[in-house]
Amino acid sequence: MRLTLLFIILCVVNLSAQEEEKNKSINDFNFESTTSPAFSILEETPTVINTPENLKSLALYLSNGFSNGNISLETNPYWLITNTKDKSYRDYRGIKKNKNAEYIIDPFKSIQTNTSFSLGYINKKFQGFEDEKKTLAIGLRTTLLELYGRKRTKKVLGIINVVDKAYSNEAITKFDKYIRGFSLTTPDRKKSEDYVNNGVIPKEYSDAAVKFLQRYTEYGSVYADGASLVKAYFEETSKKVLGFYFNPKNIKPLIRLDGALAYSELFKENEINANTAKRIGSWLTLDVAIQLNDKNYFHIYAISRYIDNGFNIDAEQNYFNTNFWDIGGKLEFELDKFKLSYEYLKRDGYGEQYRSVGNLVYQINKKMSITGGFGKDFPQNDNLITLFGINWGLDLGEKSFSK
Repeated sequence: MRLTLLFIILCVVNLSAQEEEKNKSINDFNFESTTSPAFSILEETPTVINTPENLKSLALYLSNGFSNGNISLETNPYWLITNTKDKSYRDYRGIKKNKNAEYIIDPFKSIQTNTSFSLGYINKKFQGFEDEKKTLAIGLRTTLLELYGRKRTKKVLGIINVVDKAYSNEAITKFDKYIRGFSLTTPDRKKSEDYVNNGVIPKEYSDAAVKFLQRYTEYGSVYADGASLVKAYFEETSKKVLGFYFNPKNIKPLIRLDGALAYSELFKENEINANTAKRIGSWLTLDVAIQLNDKNYFHIYAISRYIDNGFNIDAEQNYFNTNFWDIGGKLEFELDKFKLSYEYLKRDGYGEQYRSVGNLVYQINKKMSITGGFGKDFPQNDNLITLFGINWGLDLGEKSFSK
């Protein structure tokens, strides 16, 4: 199992290195999927349930290294389903007009765009058991409600207007269409960043600009040569592209309500064909995001979780069911590539049992992040926990907006 996981990661590194972005893609959004329901029901991650901000076709989560074979896969089907009618950026953000003809963000759009499914497999020693048990879990999570407020809605609309804004003159507009005849596309994020940071314009675009002016001589009065045309083109295009890419990370809803369901089975004899015990859970998480500056937020979470737990065993090795509520909250600082948080949950009906965990997430790049945690878990005995995990986005097909 260890060699298999290492092989997967080496393949991902190789594919990522060879990846060539061709257009503006939802797959390039910020990656943070650290609370898979399939793992959360097994109490292997921080409990708060948030849908991933990026919509990669597949997310891989490795818990506590490779030695114990703990793994979770998560997918968001929104971009796997062919539906060109509803794939524009405005559609994705849920931009529409209300009864007063004012633009708003549909508070329920994320039910469609931010719903994901997860599958988890783990070897773990649960409370009361003498040895580790193989356990399989599936999960579903979504964003039930998002409220941006007028100020943040205005910011989202402002950036969308930059993306949708027409080019400043007919020559650039026509050149943008012309380059497609050279098997080129509108410059992607990397090319736009290279231009903004280093003034780099790929030679193929410069060559296309020269041929464009040779063919359409009427634009010679506007641009004296291909260099001036392609520079003006990159100047305007880079603002559109970069505004598109970084908007989702920078502007978060003021209030967000997330929910999740999960189901798991524990194999009593550690074999697939053995009898199983079941655990079922459901979550609700309310997130209030206080904006500190353009990129950083302070989050206040209220968390409620119900568990019907069949992972219990008595002195005679008989399995039995219990059910309980976990109620609590979480405070989190979101600071650029870092997330620093503390979570506390009280278990109703179990005396003084509680969960107190600090968590740190560091985003290495847009495809990979690591998470670590330390604290005390619910069991009354041997309840010191440490967590280390890796989140990796696997690009199984690039998906793009229609405009």
